[in-house]
Amino acid sequence: MFNAAKYQSMYNRFLGPLARPVQVLVSSDGEFISYAMTGHVTKYRESDLVPGGSIQLGDLKLIMLYEDFEAFGITKLELKDRINIDDRTYSIVHWDEYSRSVGEKKIAVEITIRGGGMATIASRAVFRIIGTGDQRITGDGDRRIIREAV
Repeated sequence: MFNAAKYQSMYNRFLGPLARPVQVLVSSDGEFISYAMTGHVTKYRESDLVPGGSIQLGDLKLIMLYEDFEAFGITKLELKDRINIDDRTYSIVHWDEYSRSVGEKKIAVEITIRGGGMATIASRAVFRIIGTGDQRITGDGDRRIIREAV
C-alpha cells in the first residue's frame, strides 16, 4: 500500500533540486496578488498530445507542491489567474490535483500553462475574464475574444 507521507517525502526530494522560482498571480477584486513559490517546469512531449484535447504543442507542465498553496490559503488556481516564470506570463489551461494525490491527501498539483508573453499584467481595464476566454478591448475600442493570454 502506498503511504501518503512517503509519497510527500518523495516529492519534496524530487522537487527540491529541480524547482525554480515561480510567481503565482491570483486574481482578486480587479488586482493580482503575487505569491513567490517554486515549481518544476517542463515541456509536454509530442506523445502527450491528444487530438481535440486541451494540451497544445508549446504548452508547459508545471508541478508544484500542494502544501505551498495551502501555506498561502490557496485551494485552486482558476483560468483568470496567471503564472510568471523567468519574467514571462502564462495563463492557466488546466489544474490537476488528482493525479498526484494519495487518497484524500493532495501531494502535488500539475498545472498546464500557456503563453509566455511579457510579464506585465494587463489591468482589468484591458483584460476582462469571461466564461470561455479573455475579452480584450483593443486600442480602438473593438472587443474580441481570445482563448489564450499572449
